[in-house]
Amino acid sequence: MNQSSSLNSLQVLIVEDEAVTRTALTVLLEYQGGIVTAVGSVQEGIQAIKSGLEPEVLVSNIRLPDGNGARVLEAIRRQYVDRPRVAIALTGEEIEAIRVDPESAGFQVYLSKPYDSRILLSTIARLMR
Repeated sequence: MNQSSSLNSLQVLIVEDEAVTRTALTVLLEYQGGIVTAVGSVQEGIQAIKSGLEPEVLVSNIRLPDGNGARVLEAIRRQYVDRPRVAIALTGEEIEAIRVDPESAGFQVYLSKPYDSRILLSTIARLMR
């Protein structure tokens, strides 16, 4: 399953409040060659962006204890308007309800939790092309 050519040295920001999921995503994406920064809240994600992190890929939970993961995506787009970013939302909620929620808008892909590793990796690879 190693697709390191598709994730080779990509800067990835994971925003996920569940520690087990955050760790699993980190291990998976680092194993595939990504350079991963993983945080547990919207505020930590925004702070990472303000501190100079330039993620090419955002994988974020939608509903976090301190707000909506789309706020991190907005911060990335404000800070780095010059180039497109891949933005994937993870959610334990019904996908269709999330897609039509204006507060959750802006992600290119919405994936259900528990996520399938192969689908996540192939989705990142497809969006990076």
